[in-house]
Amino acid sequence: MSRRRVVVTGLGIVCPIGNTVAEAWSSVLAGKSGISRITHFDATALSSQIAGEVKNFDVAAYLSPKEVRRMDRFIHLGLAAGIQAVKDSGIQVTEANATRIGVNIGSGIGGLPMIEDTHNDVLEGGPRKISPFFIPGTIINMISGNLSIMHGLKGPNLAMVTA
Repeated sequence: MSRRRVVVTGLGIVCPIGNTVAEAWSSVLAGKSGISRITHFDATALSSQIAGEVKNFDVAAYLSPKEVRRMDRFIHLGLAAGIQAVKDSGIQVTEANATRIGVNIGSGIGGLPMIEDTHNDVLEGGPRKISPFFIPGTIINMISGNLSIMHGLKGPNLAMVTA
């Protein structure tokens, strides 16, 4: 039985200490922490008011305004990291190799802001207020799915969810 080899060919990252591999690595080397007071929402009622938030992220560098409206922020962040990784790899996707190039992402949870907004919309206006983009805008596998579509990747497409 032969074993197939897996090769990681490119890196991408969007995280509290940097929105690119170079920024994050520089922050690691400088001993910087990405933990600070929460600024993305009002946390005054919470017992903890600190977190590792992604800051200064420009989604327009990766997605069109139309695409942005259809997806929750976690998908924006995942796609940005994936787009960076594909670019970093320098790989040329062709008809001959497209089925041998896959995407595998992992996340704990995502889509909570869109889920909360949709819940509020339903409470205020009923079920007809649910956007047709609600499900595709909130599920984890839309990161790997969209990345595969964007780059013509036809290999394994996986999204692992863990706690």
